[in-house]
Amino acid sequence: MDRQPPPRPAYELPAPDALGAAVDQALSADRDAHERLGRVMAVATAAGVRDILTGYRPGLPFDAAKLELVEGEDGSLFPTGRYWTLTGAARTFTEDVGETEAGNALHDLSGWTAFLDDNTRDVWRPLCDERPDRDGRPMFALDLLRAASLAYDPPGLAAPDAAHGPMVEVTVCANERDHYLALVDPADQRDGYVRPWFDLPTVHRIAADTQRDAAKYGHGSIDTVHILHGKVNDTRHAVVMVVTWMHLGGEKQQQAVEVLQPNTDGRYAVGGHPWCWYVLSDDLTPLIPFRPDAGWPVVS
Repeated sequence: MDRQPPPRPAYELPAPDALGAAVDQALSADRDAHERLGRVMAVATAAGVRDILTGYRPGLPFDAAKLELVEGEDGSLFPTGRYWTLTGAARTFTEDVGETEAGNALHDLSGWTAFLDDNTRDVWRPLCDERPDRDGRPMFALDLLRAASLAYDPPGLAAPDAAHGPMVEVTVCANERDHYLALVDPADQRDGYVRPWFDLPTVHRIAADTQRDAAKYGHGSIDTVHILHGKVNDTRHAVVMVVTWMHLGGEKQQQAVEVLQPNTDGRYAVGGHPWCWYVLSDDLTPLIPFRPDAGWPVVS
């Protein structure tokens, strides 16, 4: 039996350009919604820890800096009941409030941390230190100070080479260990974290440190910096790249490698705001947000 061509389309569709624009808009809205969800739930998690330790009396003092979280099979995070104080001492909620109260509190806290999952990973993962696996499950320590400082809505991204205001020289850190000199614009902050600009020798140090950490802890948890050198027409050039390994193999794989452009002073904004760089005082106290006093020297 001969197959007759259909006399008309089975159904009507929007114009391809309109449909493509609608898809892009919907995906963008979905990403924005997940980022806001991750931010709100990270703050709610920090608030939940405070409530456990203060008996739901927010005005009372408490001492908590990091919260231990375990990643479940579905990618969601759940509290183990262990946390660390500002001095680094490990404690459990059971020690503080008793087994029954701690169990009930952790159940409530899990209601917030369950939203810290694969959909919101871009928000919570930079706030966490990776800990040794336990029973085959990934473990993390959530920085509660950084989580508590998040704004609910992500601020607009500034172009990397956008004009900046007066710059000051500071010492910055992003991992509580490695410190670097940089220039920052105090007005260019997101959630209290700065966008530092490094000279090329410092970028070499950052490259060596990130590659060392990736070799030690795994590339899935560390962005690495790489520098290529070459000569064109007797002029030497440097190419600075950042590799976000966790994006490889996923829907963001095309964003996994970023080539950084230097500013007019030949400095590079390695990591930018997403790395959560913070300024250190002379005694290495984190200054989040960074509010330089009137005597802080302006470089440019």
